Amino acid sequence: MRNSRTPLSASAEEALDLLRPEIEATSTGLSRSTAESRLADREFTADDAAAVLTELLQKGYLYEVDGLLRLP
Repeated sequence: MRNSRTPLSASAEEALDLLRPEIEATSTGLSRSTAESRLADREFTADDAAAVLTELLQKGYLYEVDGLLRLP
């Protein structure tokens, strides 16, 4: 089945595009607070950053292990 993932909102897609290179650059993952900070640097409000991270986690685009965000 092609593109079987649940679609993301535009802001979640933007957040994933911003965070993906940083997450891929580390073998351990990125802390949620660091991810929120990176998004805030790109004009996401704190509430919006938290909301898009929750969306990415709930829809399976990110997962969290020991407080670190990783890509599937």
